[in-house]
Amino acid sequence: MQIKFARSGGFAGAATNIEGTVAFDQKGARVTSDASRYHRELTVQEAAQLRAAADPSRLSKVQSELSSRPKQVRDVYQYDVTVATQDGKIHKLTLNADGELDELSKISADLSTLVRWIQQESQAIWLHRASKR
Repeated sequence: MQIKFARSGGFAGAATNIEGTVAFDQKGARVTSDASRYHRELTVQEAAQLRAAADPSRLSKVQSELSSRPKQVRDVYQYDVTVATQDGKIHKLTLNADGELDELSKISADLSTLVRWIQQESQAIWLHRASKR
């Protein structure tokens, strides 16, 4: 399984855009962001929690439920999540998870856990990138 995520938008626009990948293997998982030269091994517990939270059937269901909302909103972070399963299937979710348009309340607790983790990891990646300048 692999989870790719991207954060875009916000007040600063492209300056705060982030991309990352979580790759799972037999031992656990590792998050990387090539553009920011960021990498981190996840704890066994963290990897298990993310694997459970990234249930592809939930991603597809939530994406269809959110399809009626505005596609692009100014000054709000948008999160794009792509989960690739072992059988090669791709499942995607795009949502706004900030401010008044926070869509986290509209998704399951597991997916909310995944998106909150992505929010925190995106911030860690951004801070890492900013410290290297």
